[in-house]
Amino acid sequence: MSSIRELGLTIGEIHADQFMRYLAHLIEWNKAINLTAIIDPKEIIIKHFVDSLTALVATSFPQNGLVLDVGSGGGFPGIPLKIVRSDMRLVLIEPVLKKCSFLNSVVGLLKLHDVSTFNGTIEQYAKWPLRHVINTVVVRALKYEEIRKHIPALLASKGKVLLYRTETIKNQEIGEEFHLVSETALVLPQGSGRRVVSVLERLN
Repeated sequence: MSSIRELGLTIGEIHADQFMRYLAHLIEWNKAINLTAIIDPKEIIIKHFVDSLTALVATSFPQNGLVLDVGSGGGFPGIPLKIVRSDMRLVLIEPVLKKCSFLNSVVGLLKLHDVSTFNGTIEQYAKWPLRHVINTVVVRALKYEEIRKHIPALLASKGKVLLYRTETIKNQEIGEEFHLVSETALVLPQGSGRRVVSVLERLN
C-alpha cells in the first residue's frame, strides 16, 4: 500500500487489510464477471485503488456527506474512497445486475456501513422517489457529457461533481449549471498514467 502513501494520504493497518481483501475478492469475481480488464494485482492497486483516491488530494469531502458514484462497475472510485473516508455515506449506481451483486458482496465483506447500491442508470435514479439529496457526485467510468443533464436535480446547493479525466475540461463542456472550482493533475505511481480531477460546483 506504499503507492497510496505516495499521494500523501495516510492509511492504517485496518484500511490496508480492507484493500487487500477487496483486491482478492475482485480478482476472484473477475473470473466470472467482467469487472476489470486489468488482472495484475499491482496494476489493480495503482490503476484502480490509488487512482480512485486521487479525488481526496484534489478536493475535500464534507463530513458525513452523501456521495454518488455513477457507473460504479467494480466499485471504483466509490469503495476505495469509502475505505479511507469511512464517515461518508455512499450510493453506488450500476446498471448491470451482476456487478451490483459484486458490489453488495464487497460491502458485506468489508463491513462498510451507510453504503447502498442502485441497479439502474443515473437517469432512472434521478426519477426514483426515495432518493436523497447528494453532496458530491463522482464520475470515473462514464462520459460526463452523456450524464450531465441528469446531475443538477440530484445535487444539494453548492454540491460538487468530481470528474476523473485524462485531460483538462473545456469551458463548453462544463454546462451552464456549474462552474469550475479547480483541476488537479497527478501522475500515478510507477509511470502508470496521468490523472486529472476536475471539480465542478453547482451554481445554485
